[in-house]
Amino acid sequence: MDTGEQLTPGPARVVFDGSGEFLQTVRARVRDALAGDAAAGDPRLLRKAALVMVWFLGSFVLLLCTKSGWLQLMLCVSYGLAASAVGFNIFHDANHGAMSSSLRVNLAWAMLASTVLGPSRYLWNYKHNVLHHRNTNIHTWDDDLETRGFLRLSPWQHWKWRYRGQQWFVFPLYAINAVEMVFVKDFVQYFLLRINPHQRIPAMSGAEKTEFWIAKALYLAIFVAIPLAVLPLERVALGFLVYECTLGLSLGLVFSMAHQVESVDFPSPQGIPPTIGEGWGAHQMRTTANFANLNRGWNWFSGGLNHQIEHHLFPSMSHTHYAAIGRVVRGTAREFGLPYNYFETYRAALHSHYRLLRRLGTRPSSAGPAIIPPIC
Repeated sequence: MDTGEQLTPGPARVVFDGSGEFLQTVRARVRDALAGDAAAGDPRLLRKAALVMVWFLGSFVLLLCTKSGWLQLMLCVSYGLAASAVGFNIFHDANHGAMSSSLRVNLAWAMLASTVLGPSRYLWNYKHNVLHHRNTNIHTWDDDLETRGFLRLSPWQHWKWRYRGQQWFVFPLYAINAVEMVFVKDFVQYFLLRINPHQRIPAMSGAEKTEFWIAKALYLAIFVAIPLAVLPLERVALGFLVYECTLGLSLGLVFSMAHQVESVDFPSPQGIPPTIGEGWGAHQMRTTANFANLNRGWNWFSGGLNHQIEHHLFPSMSHTHYAAIGRVVRGTAREFGLPYNYFETYRAALHSHYRLLRRLGTRPSSAGPAIIPPIC
């Protein structure tokens, strides 16, 4: 934990001091482009969610039934990738209210995905929907930049010797990210009511606390206890390791491509209250990047997270619409003089992520933050 950077409680939120004209314009144009189609609850997404759940549960059941050790390991990889697909396509969309126009249907999908994957729905919602989406790439406000001192993901974060070489040791950290969230971080945040040293969590209601414990109990009973009852302990241990590493790497190596790359900005709010000198929509364009938008495989597997710009501007829209509205968003951004950060391939985005981590892990030449100039 980077105790040297802990803050005392301050203003409740960052202020975006801009006209908001870009956001109003692009949202109006996208509504016209959809030609009356509902933004949330696209039937294609519901069919896809059903297929993803069949893949996930099928991998789990086959894993319990097969006798071959090698086949079990292959199924653990399939199980981990399927869990990632549940996270990208169901858990993420449902918690944004994008699975359906019905609040109850979204809640049901979100609770189902939370139970089968293990993380707390309430805590993830606050981390992602409130802190990350509202304050993208703002140090001490966006929890996606907080790693308890293991990594330096922002040029405004104090540099320390331990960050040298982080472009390499980030991969084992990604690998354990999912299991650490389910079995450690959720419980620490639940009892301390802090997302990180900088941000508190609103008190949970009785119903939210009950949901937390029931979801955890069901996850442990179904996805941990049943394998232990059916399979030898050593196979469960090895299989669980393969599953969690596959899941953690998949999540980390998709979500990080959207904001921890060279072409995006890391703005620093000024004054009291902390203020960004432009509208929220313009801020999203400067801090977010897309990758591989024409790749059908990535579009399907990542749940539209390779269309991260469109997602941040339209978080409650079913991700199955993102490919269709990309041209509208890009054209409107160009009209307003805003960047549209885009990598043609996943490989290009990954290389940029690696180079950013390497640069942030290198000791700055001056006392100030090592500002990363955007790549045109």
